[in-house]
Amino acid sequence: MSFKDIKGQDSAISFLLSSLANNKVAQSYIFAGSGGVGKMLTAMNFAKAVNCQGDVKDKPCDACIPCKKISSSNHPDVSVVKAHKEGSSVGIDDIRELIRSISLKPYEARKKFYIIDDADSMTQEASNALLKTLEEPVSDSVVIMIVQNINFILPTIRSRSQTVKFLPLGIDEVKDFLVKAHGVDELQARLLSSFSSGSPGKALKDKDADFLEKRQRILGAIINKTFFDLEFEKASRTELKNYLDIILAWYRDVFVAKAGGVAESFFNIDKKDIIMTEAKKADFNKLEDTIRQVLSTYSFLDTNANPKLAFAVLGFKI
Repeated sequence: MSFKDIKGQDSAISFLLSSLANNKVAQSYIFAGSGGVGKMLTAMNFAKAVNCQGDVKDKPCDACIPCKKISSSNHPDVSVVKAHKEGSSVGIDDIRELIRSISLKPYEARKKFYIIDDADSMTQEASNALLKTLEEPVSDSVVIMIVQNINFILPTIRSRSQTVKFLPLGIDEVKDFLVKAHGVDELQARLLSSFSSGSPGKALKDKDADFLEKRQRILGAIINKTFFDLEFEKASRTELKNYLDIILAWYRDVFVAKAGGVAESFFNIDKKDIIMTEAKKADFNKLEDTIRQVLSTYSFLDTNANPKLAFAVLGFKI
């Protein structure tokens, strides 16, 4: 994939290509934005553009040897640093290996690239070690830190790096991406994009994780008053938060309908008739109370509360 395949990040890409055209490539960048909006793809394509040997105006060419090697994750001078397992941190040993490697000359590239995925998960020790390296930068290397929450990056690291912001996409942009690039049905694409928080990557993950089937099951339980028949015990906390997203979106839709909002703004556009019927029966105070309880359940999960108990309390409110 090249820059043209990255949707909704024209500003970030233009900034990077301008720095390349003006020979002002920084030695350290922070790519900040929600997950799944194209930060890693942009980082890899920037590494290709800087090292591209193709005789073309718009780099990368995607045809020269450096471009092909980077695309296939087979370039000796382009490294991705990440935690060894999901949910863990980028540790001191990972950064020490980066420091050892960054001191060496490139094997074949114009500039070496070190892309730290989920850099906002770095331990304090790892962050301090990286800071020392950034204080003594090497001219033939570029470090890119990919983060969702820039506030978790040391201020001293932020001050020595160029921050590039990546924005969430609009619902229609995500929907068009799903339909055109992945052949998703129009209605499914609309539903997935509504729950994506502007992230094509999240929409695709939800598609592969049967999110819409789970949504159907949960909404059916809410509508038919069978919420306590659902089994939440075996779900991970991440899955439980996804369930809360579904529940919150439902009551948000009913609230919007009750307030006279248009159906086109519903998350659950395929259930607009049921939403309108529920809105007629609903009470504003009851809706607000239920929405507050859903938000409280998010907080309970963040504090490691018993998930079964948290959902039982929510069930009584629903």
